[in-house]
Amino acid sequence: MYGVGTFLAKIVSEKDPLLQWIIVNILGIIFCIFIIIKYPQKLQLLQGDILLYGIASAILILLGSLLLYYSLHSGRASIVVTLSAIGPAITMILAIVFLKEQVSNLQIFGIILIIIGIIFISMNSYKI
Repeated sequence: MYGVGTFLAKIVSEKDPLLQWIIVNILGIIFCIFIIIKYPQKLQLLQGDILLYGIASAILILLGSLLLYYSLHSGRASIVVTLSAIGPAITMILAIVFLKEQVSNLQIFGIILIIIGIIFISMNSYKI
C-alpha cells in the first residue's frame, strides 16, 4: 500500500507538495480523533518521557514527509522513493547503538546492501 500511496503522492506533489502534506495530516488528525474516541484511556499514557519522545518523533516524521513531498515535486519518483528507503536502515542502526538491540550477520549485511544501493542510485541519478 505504501508504494501505491507514494506513487499517488507524486502526482499530487507535482501540482503542490504542500497540498499533499496538508491532505495527509488532515486525514491523520481525523484518524486520531476516531482512535481517541474508541480508546480514551490511551491519553493517560502521554506523560513524561513518552510524551517527549512522541513529540520529537512526530516533528521528525512531519518534517520528513514534507521533505519527501517536496523531493517528489522536483525529482523523479523512482529515485526519490528509493533513496527515502534508507529510513529503516537508519532505524536499525540507531536501535543497535542506543537500544543495544542484537542483530544477526544477515541483518548487518542487509544494512550494508541498502547503503551500497543508495550510493549507486545517488551516483546514477546525476548521470540521467
